[in-house]
Amino acid sequence: MRLVSSDRLPRKCVGQSGFTLIELVLVIVLLGVLAAFALPRFADLTQTSRVSTLEGIRGAMLSTIGVVRSKAYVQGLSVASANPPSQASYIVETEAGRSEVDWRNLCPESRAELADALEMADHIDFREIGGLSLVVNNRYTRIGYDIRGSGAPTANGCYVTYDS
Repeated sequence: MRLVSSDRLPRKCVGQSGFTLIELVLVIVLLGVLAAFALPRFADLTQTSRVSTLEGIRGAMLSTIGVVRSKAYVQGLSVASANPPSQASYIVETEAGRSEVDWRNLCPESRAELADALEMADHIDFREIGGLSLVVNNRYTRIGYDIRGSGAPTANGCYVTYDS
């Protein structure tokens, strides 16, 4: 009978722990591939949040139009065919205050002609949102991001416009 030395016997892997180098490299490559596909979705969150903010402001504008027009009808105002001699008759009392309405459509004015009357931007609480700009003239109110000083619409801007 021949004896076999113990270093020639196959050793059993008892309690192997950790990763091999190949397993570690494969996991890193897999994470890199997943990150390459997932990162663009997360990078677009800024634009998505801006659009959501402006959709909320648009909804507030539509609600304001509905409330002010309803109050105007309740107060007996009607659409005029010509510019009235005094805008003072086109004032609507709302919970927010006295709101000036346009005589052509009974919607809130973009810029009130009477000093103490509210205009469209006064009905919307957006001033706490960082980065928003406001441009108001006699015809429109524009609220948004990336608005140039003139307030003229651009292809690069992200804004909502109310045209009274």
